[in-house]
Amino acid sequence: MIRSIPNPPMDRDDVARFRCNLEKHLRGDFNAEERHRNEVRKARTEANANRIIANCGGKNPILGY
Repeated sequence: MIRSIPNPPMDRDDVARFRCNLEKHLRGDFNAEERHRNEVRKARTEANANRIIANCGGKNPILGY
């Protein structure tokens, strides 16, 4: 049987922080440091994905092709 994963407990501060981050993301209102941090994170995830695909003979193991 697959167990459901409940939502993590969140208090009002967590909800407010989430909404603030979501609003910032939707508006694209990042300062230079945050923009740089996001670019570095994106480059790292793309490099990891390309390494995994290269190790699997050029196929994406998640999508199956």
